[in-house]
Amino acid sequence: MGLFDRFGASKAERLRKAARGKELAGDLQAAVEIYLEADLPDEAARVLLLRADGEPLLHKRVMFCDAAARTAADEGLKKTARLRKARIAFDILKAGGAARAKSELEAVGRELEQVGELELAAEAFALAGDHEGEVRVLTAAGAIEKLEERLRHAAESSRTEREKTRILSRVTDLDRTGERREALRLAGEWLRQHDDEAVAHAARSIRAKLVRGPMVELEIDGERVRCALGRDVVIGRGDATIVVTSRAVSRRHVRLFRGADGRPMVEDLGTRNGTSLAGARLSGPIAVGDGLRLEVGTGVPLSLSRKGEAVLVEIAGEVYVAPLGELLVGSWRIDCEGEADTSFVVLRAPAGTPRPVLGSFTLGERAELCAGDSIAIERGGPIKIRVPAGAAGERRESSAGRGI
Repeated sequence: MGLFDRFGASKAERLRKAARGKELAGDLQAAVEIYLEADLPDEAARVLLLRADGEPLLHKRVMFCDAAARTAADEGLKKTARLRKARIAFDILKAGGAARAKSELEAVGRELEQVGELELAAEAFALAGDHEGEVRVLTAAGAIEKLEERLRHAAESSRTEREKTRILSRVTDLDRTGERREALRLAGEWLRQHDDEAVAHAARSIRAKLVRGPMVELEIDGERVRCALGRDVVIGRGDATIVVTSRAVSRRHVRLFRGADGRPMVEDLGTRNGTSLAGARLSGPIAVGDGLRLEVGTGVPLSLSRKGEAVLVEIAGEVYVAPLGELLVGSWRIDCEGEADTSFVVLRAPAGTPRPVLGSFTLGERAELCAGDSIAIERGGPIKIRVPAGAAGERRESSAGRGI
């Protein structure tokens, strides 16, 4: 060995000892730098992995493992560093839940595949939704049972996705043709068995625009009509069809209904302040006849008159049409079915009458109305019934002052 060789060896040994001293003293960064100066990349990589072991922050562990993989000369050590990096990165992504990116999961899956961690790679590809990558690495791993399970799951998922597409299409079509009750029933059946945001969103969209009744505002032949639907119409301060915000009015004060002979009738519901006609309190039901002017409670005027078969109700500056049964619109009928959040305002076209047209669709014998519907008697014809955009779930209150 020549003089320069002995000098080089002596220097390398000194650097090795110096690096080892720094390592034992806990100064791992300095140890890495000295090992690299001594041209000992594998020792530097080993210390970088030690730094990764002691690092509490996961993303910094990934950085140290990546640096070790790039530094190491030995292929076995390089592979170990890459494997540790991929495992830690995968743990980070799994902990990230919905925030994890598909591209990041796929990148980790490829790295795990390259270092031979095939089952972990399969899991990463599965989380990324890369079914081809998952099947590829399971095949390479010889994981026959998992592969068969994955293929069965893929087939089931494919069937479920096709069925979901069919359900969504059907729900959309039913909405377009006014069959909202059936659309919600179909969506509800699917959602009882599947956690499916797309179908849930479609159902929410229909519910949000449904007209619930019994109060509904319609535009009929261009005229705005505020309708109080139902066989009985109650006027009162609380649990009533027409709500009047006056303390002089009881929660359920006056009822409109049809008598046995079909005539519209009105009665006081046994209230403390009563209902008066020409100063005399009502003691029982009376016929509306051609019209009545009543006083509800103390000083709240109520005017009742006839509008065809319906009763026109005027109270507290508001006007309502109370059909006391089905609302007749030409040969069609409008009624309210159900109560509260399960109610529907239904348009019926009896047999032998023109079928309503909604957009480009001819409707069936019944349709559940939604805000925004514009219904014509024929395609391209004038609009017969329009449901204003703000009519969904509407409930009207009339103000008659605070009273006494």
